[in-house]
This record gives sequence, structure tokens and C-alpha cells, in this order.
Amino acid sequence: MEEPKESAILTAAIHEFAEKGFEQASTNQIAKDAGVSKGLVFHYYESKEKLFEESVIYAINFSMEELNYNDWNFKGNVIEKFKKYCEQEIQFCKNYPDLYQLVLAAFTRPPKELTDKIVHLFQKMESLVPEFFQKMIGSLDLKDDVDPATLQAVLQSHYYYYSNRSMGYLKMHPEAQIDELRPFVDQFLAMLSMSLRGLLKNEKDVLNKRSLLKRKIEEN
Repeated sequence: MEEPKESAILTAAIHEFAEKGFEQASTNQIAKDAGVSKGLVFHYYESKEKLFEESVIYAINFSMEELNYNDWNFKGNVIEKFKKYCEQEIQFCKNYPDLYQLVLAAFTRPPKELTDKIVHLFQKMESLVPEFFQKMIGSLDLKDDVDPATLQAVLQSHYYYYSNRSMGYLKMHPEAQIDELRPFVDQFLAMLSMSLRGLLKNEKDVLNKRSLLKRKIEEN
């Protein structure tokens, strides 16, 4: 359990790193905002790099706990529910702008000394994707001739396409606001809908709209 002063340092560090990035962030400012001495900052966190790393780990863990992917239930209209969950993720980023900006900074502008560790963190998050889609497909009432493993491979490929495009956009536009990702979400949902149509016993379980892609995605 974190001590109050340690928690205050981490909170101040998250804000400072989110606002200025690693290079421009000041440990003096972090100490001031936390109401502690600079020496105490380095007592708890041996270096600026370590403080950044722990800040990112906290941001990711907090995000995973709050969004609680393990409790997602896809019974019923799977695309509509997926859309709802995507909206929850967007709202989470709006509710916790420092966490969003910190994770974005870590992905787009990681400190050279921590690049490998940051990449490992994101790879760890990506490793949850197969389990997530396996659970999702397990909740669907598929037609008898549909192979779940093949369907999972197809849906995951859509996710990775969406992830690569949206993350690529963020790398090129590090100051992007979370709402700018909505067109990518729309495209992802449209791809899921097209892939599932005709595969479920109850066609009402798939969003049947032609206009999911209402916004044009800029090619970059």
C-alpha cells in the first residue's frame, strides 16, 4: 500500500509527465506539487526514468481495473454493446485526461532509456486481445457451420488493423484529442458488423445499419 507522500508524488508526476512529456517534465515541479522535498521524490523513486515508468504502469493498471474488460458481456446485440463499451473507453479518457495523455506520451514519445520497457508494457496489454475475443465469440449464438477459431482470427485481424491505424494517427498527431479517434472506432465496428452478418442464428444480434461510417477518416 502506498504511503500518502508516495501517492502524492505519483499523482504529481502523472500530471507533470502528461502535460510536458518526459524530457520537459521537472522533478522540482513534481516535488513542489506533491508538497515534498526533491530528495524524498528520489527516496521513493530512484530516478526520473523510474518515476516515469511507475507512472505509466499505474496509469495502465488503473485503466484496466476501471474499464474491467473481464466483466464485459456481449449477450444480445453484440455490435451495439461493443459500441457502448467503446464509448465507455472514450469517456474514461475524458474523465482522466492526465492518464490518457501520459499513456499517449509513453507510446508516442517514450524516453530512450525506457523504450524497451514501454514496448513490453504495451505488448503485455496486447496479449489480452485473444482472450478477450475468445470470450466475446463464446457468448455468441453462432450457426452450426461457423468455426469459432477462424472467426476469432478474422475479428482479431480487424482489431489489429484498427489499433495500428489509430495508434499510427496518434503518433503523427501527439496532441490529438480522444474524440478524433471516433472515426477509427466507427470503422472497426463496421468491420465487425460485416464479418458477423450471416454467421449468427439471430440476425438481430448484429447491428444492421449501413451508416456506421458517418465520418471520413483522413488518410495519413
